[in-house]
Amino acid sequence: MAALRYAGLDDTDSEDELPPGWEQRTTKDGWVYYANHAEEKTQWEHPKTGKRKRIAGDLPYGWEQETDENGQVFFVDHINKRTTYLDPRLAFTVDDNPTKPTSRQRYDGSTTAMEILQGRDFTGKVVVVTGANSGIGFETAKSFALHGAHVILACRNMTRANEAVSRILGEWQQGAATTVYCAAAPELEGLGGMYFNNCCRCMPSPEAQSEETARALWALSERLIQEGPGGQSG
Repeated sequence: MAALRYAGLDDTDSEDELPPGWEQRTTKDGWVYYANHAEEKTQWEHPKTGKRKRIAGDLPYGWEQETDENGQVFFVDHINKRTTYLDPRLAFTVDDNPTKPTSRQRYDGSTTAMEILQGRDFTGKVVVVTGANSGIGFETAKSFALHGAHVILACRNMTRANEAVSRILGEWQQGAATTVYCAAAPELEGLGGMYFNNCCRCMPSPEAQSEETARALWALSERLIQEGPGGQSG
C-alpha cells in the first residue's frame, strides 16, 4: 500500500480499490498481481472484482524498469530523479479474459471517428480530406485536427470550407479539458513523464522524444532569457 499512497491511488471509491492490507504489483512482462500482506500470499485475480489485468503500452518517456536485490520490480523516473515500486502504467491497465473469447468486432455502426482515434497523436502528420465541409468528410477532418494532425480541407465551395474551419476551431475549447484532467485526476497523482491528448494517454511524436532537440531547446531558452529584458548577456 505504501507504493499506492506514494502515487496517490489508495483513496478511491472505484470498484478496483484494494481492501486494507493488499498491494498491487507487476511482473517484468507486464502482468498485474496482488499481494495480501495479512496472509502473506499473492494471487493473479483482483480480490474484489476477480478480474485479471495486464499493463497496456510501454513505459512513459524517461522511465526505466529495474529489479532490486529481492527480485522485485521497481521503476526509475529519470526526469524527476526518483524511484518507485508503483508501475506508472497502472492507471492504464486492461482486463485480461482469456477464457471468454468474443467474435464481436472492435468497431460497429455506432462508433464515432473520435472513438476510433482515441489515444492517438497525429502531430506532424498531414491529412487531406475531400468534401470536408459537411457529413463524413467534416467529421473526419475534425477528428484528425483535434488529434494533432495538420488537416487540409479540399472543398469546391470556399465559403462552406471557411465555415467548416470555424466550426473545427470552435472545438479546440476542449483542449483545456486535457489540462484540467491531468492537473486534477486522482488516478494520475504522483505520475509524470506522460503525454496526453484529448484526455487520453498517447505516445508523443518522435521529434518530441529527441534528446538532441531537447538539448537545443534548452540552450535556446537559456539564451533568450539572458538576452531578454532584465537578462544578463555574456
